[in-house]
Parts: sequence; C-alpha cells; structure tokens
Amino acid sequence: MTRLNFISLLLLIGIANCQVTIEPQNIVVRQDDVTRLMCKTRTPIKSCLWEINGDLYNLSPGSLYEPLGILEDGECGIQARITEAENGVWSCRVFLSGTSRSPAERASANVTVLALPQISLRPMEDTITVIAGETTTIDCMVSNARPVPAIMWMLGDRELDFTNTQTLVEPRTVGDNTKVSITSKLNYAFQAVDHDKSLRCVTTGPWLTMEDPHQASAQLNVIFPPQPKDEMTLYGFVLGQPGDITVNFTANPRPSAVIWKLDGETELAVEPFTGRSSDPRVEVSELRSTNATSYEARLRIKSVSEADARRIFRLVVESSLMNGEAVSQEYMVRLSTSPAPLQCNPNQIENCSNQANQRTVDSRSDLAGGVGGGGIAAIVIVLVAVLVVTAVVLYARNTGRWCFAGSHSVGVSTKESADEEAGEVGPNEDDEDNAGQGDNLHQGTGEVKVETSNQRQSLTHRISSLYETLISKTAPKKSAGASAGIGNAAVDIDAKEGAIVYAELDLKSPAGEGAMSDSAAVRMIKDETTEYAEIVPVKGKDSAATTPTE
Repeated sequence: MTRLNFISLLLLIGIANCQVTIEPQNIVVRQDDVTRLMCKTRTPIKSCLWEINGDLYNLSPGSLYEPLGILEDGECGIQARITEAENGVWSCRVFLSGTSRSPAERASANVTVLALPQISLRPMEDTITVIAGETTTIDCMVSNARPVPAIMWMLGDRELDFTNTQTLVEPRTVGDNTKVSITSKLNYAFQAVDHDKSLRCVTTGPWLTMEDPHQASAQLNVIFPPQPKDEMTLYGFVLGQPGDITVNFTANPRPSAVIWKLDGETELAVEPFTGRSSDPRVEVSELRSTNATSYEARLRIKSVSEADARRIFRLVVESSLMNGEAVSQEYMVRLSTSPAPLQCNPNQIENCSNQANQRTVDSRSDLAGGVGGGGIAAIVIVLVAVLVVTAVVLYARNTGRWCFAGSHSVGVSTKESADEEAGEVGPNEDDEDNAGQGDNLHQGTGEVKVETSNQRQSLTHRISSLYETLISKTAPKKSAGASAGIGNAAVDIDAKEGAIVYAELDLKSPAGEGAMSDSAAVRMIKDETTEYAEIVPVKGKDSAATTPTE
C-alpha cells in the first residue's frame, strides 16, 4: 500500500511539473495589431514550436513570427502582426529538458480577428412612417460579423424591451473563415409621442468602440389623429373687455377641417380659413402651426359678457389618416373672470413647494422692508418702558407705597390668609340676636371661629394675597410690641413643639371707646373693614380656662 501511494505521488508531481499554460487563452484582435501569446511550464524548456490553424512554425527573430521568453525559465512565447489568416487556433508544443523521448506538451488558445459588421434597417429608408397604435415590424440586418455581437433596439434614449424582438443568427463561411449574419425583428406599436424620434439598431460587444460602425438608424414619422384633452377653463377675462380663447392641440398630418361652435348653432370655420366671421361678436384667426405636429386655434371675443362666462366654446378638429380613415376630436373651453390658480407640475412637487416658500419669504421680506432701523428701535424702547412701568406698579402695590399706601398690610401670615379664606360671611341683621349664643356655644366646645363681614375675595384678590404672603416670608420679623392685637391685651402662650394650642377669638370693641352691646359691636364690625379679636387660651375640658388679661 505504501509503495502504491509513493508511485501515485510521483505521477502527480510529474503531471504538475509537465503542465503547460497559455496566456491569454481567448482574445479578439484587430488586423494589423501586434499580438503576443506566452506558454509557461514549471521546469526548463529544451525547445518549442508554434502551430497556427494546423501549420507548424519555427520561430526566429526578425521573421513573421518572433520568439518571446526564456526557455530556461520555462517560457515559450510568440509575437506576430495579425492578418485575416491568423484567425483561428494557436497552439504551442513544448519539449522539456532531460526528457529526450517523452512526447511534447501542448496548450492552445483561440485568436479571433475582428470583422466589423454591416448593419441596415428594413424598410431601408431614412424615415419610416408608421400609424400610432398599430403594431409595426422592422428588421435589423447584421452581416459578416465576427465574433457574434449582441443587438439592442433604442427608441430615442430609451431601450426597448427584448420581448418585442426576435433574433435569428445564420453562420456563413467565407473561404477558410466563418462569419455570421444576424436578423433581428422588432414588433412594436408606436405612439404619438414617438413621432420624430430616432429608432436605432445597435450592435454591442467589449471589442467595439464608439468609432466603429456599430448601428443603423431611421427617423420615425408617426401618423396620429388629434390628441384628446380634458375640458379646459381659461382665467383672467374681464367683463366688457376683449378676450382671446386659445386652444393648442397636436395631430399628424395637418387637420383637414377645424371649426368653432357657439351655442350649438353658430359654426365658424378655421381650416380651411375663409377670413371672415358670421358672428359680429367674435373674430376668427387662421390656424397656426407651432411645429410639425402642434397647432393653435384662436377665437377673439370683442366684449366679454356674463353670458360668455356661462357658455361652453367647442372646437372641432377633423383629420384623415394614412389608411383613409377620418377622425374627429372635440375640445371644450369655459371662461372665468377669476385669476388663474397656481399651476404646478405633479412630477416637480419639490419645486412647487420651493416656489411657495420663496413667495412666503418674499412677502415677509416686503413686510420687514416697510419698517426701518429707527422704527425697530422705537418698538424696542416702548416694550422696555412698558416692562419697567409694570414692574414699578407691582412693587408699589406689594410694598404699600405711594398711591397704594394703607390699602393692604404687608406680612399677613399664611394661616391668617387661610383663616380668612375659610371664614364665614358675617351675620346679617336678622341673625344679630343669635350672635351671642353662637359665641357661647363655641366657647363651651373650645373651637375657634372667626366671623367676618368681608365678602369672599375674587380670584385676582386671592392671587394677590398669595403673592403678598410669599413677599412676607422674606420680610423681616416684626417686634413683639408691634404684633400685639389692636384693642386687646396680647397673651403669651408657651407651647411645646408639636403641641396643639386651643384659642378662642372673642370679638370686642376697640379699647377706649367704652362698653358696647353685642348687636352694636357686630353692626360696627360689619360696617368696618378692620376686625378686632381677642385671643383667649383655652385648656382641656377637665381644667378651667385661663382668664384673659383686660
């Protein structure tokens, strides 16, 4: 087994050493060009020969076929100027050094001498006439081509789908060389938009250049009737002023008859043109050709009326096709005294958006352009002045200065504000007799109740109170003497942190004014905006209340 593996390895090594390669293997060359081919081996070469289409050649410098490469490096090449006779198979025969009786090794390559094709179209005319919508067959003839090129059809700048074509390749032998002839049939239904376009049959291949004759072309003459259009509305007409109605349409050939119809009765001939109008209200112009297939029909109204704005103007166009068929097309037009709306191409929405944005920018620029630098400075100064005045007024009101002096006191505590918000509306005249009883009940339960004669404040007043409270938080604390109750003796209550202090508010008359009845006191408090109260500390239920100091 080991001996068999050893023998197999030697054979493989021998095959690898004797392998001959040739580069390039398949090439396309032009006549009179110099071509080079090279055979290579892994071992030195004793001698080599070249065979072209079955003929052996011994290479020598300066001859038609010159040698290339170094034999000791395993190289055997050839250099030759190409003629038609060199088209075919090129082979090298290599004899390796140290193998006197072994057969020659060989490698082959295909050398194709380029033959530029002859291309023509059938029908063989510079202009091919077709009828729009009908399938037409056109042949592309490619003869004496080598190698075989690819064929494609171009309509203008657009490549036609290969499903519309049928290709037939026929080899033809000329002497010892083989060339091909190709017929490509195009079956296609041309449309009106294809009129005057170029139809081309193009041969392609990597060996062809733009300077080579590689295509045949013809101009298309598409016969088509007047093309339909939707009902049109023309804008910008002015009542009492003359106005022109213009209709543009396309047709090939030129229409045989063009007629304006008004009210379904009046007919005004445009083609053939008579030069006069049977209706004194309008003038008819001669049919004008803007290009080979585009036409313009015009009707002038001498004085536009409201009846014209409600009327439908009809233009009837008649045409005769190449096959003798007569075709008629009607165009309808309405008039409007409104300005024309903005027209945008659906395929260029971005451009329309840019135009709209530009108009917006322009309008803003116009508005900004009306205010100069001095005007802008004046506006800024006025705004700053308004802000300063507003700040001063708010400061004066919150600090009780100037015209706001005495209207409010600064430093109202949060609890006092909350008690004021929660306070009940003061008693009316019918409830004056019950005021004393209510006080006694609250004294017995130890609850705190404040009766006030002020009505509930509005939302603005509440917001102001909240703002004053926030200001009072940052204001300095008042002295104990200044914070004493008005008309009552202040009672100092020592309470531990977290303890609950119960107090009774006893409404009393101001000090120094003498005794006053309860009803009179209540009536006085109702009429006054100032509340007088005495804070009386109250102990628990089991202990007696502390007598206030009077």
